Amino acid sequence: MKASDWILAALGLFALAFIAAMTAIFCIKGAVPDTLIQYTLGAGGVEALLLAGIKISKILKGGDSDD
Repeated sequence: MKASDWILAALGLFALAFIAAMTAIFCIKGAVPDTLIQYTLGAGGVEALLLAGIKISKILKGGDSDD
């Protein structure tokens, strides 16, 4: 497994745990911290976008597409 695969797997696990925690908080408290959710999931999206950009640039330069 390559480094980018590990990062994406960790990001997915974190997002899954975060969503589960926010669901539990909503069930217990009846409210959700909207700003925290927006920035946390937004940062994950930026990370995935940057990894995609790195992958695309390697493919366009003729590098190994299976890194």
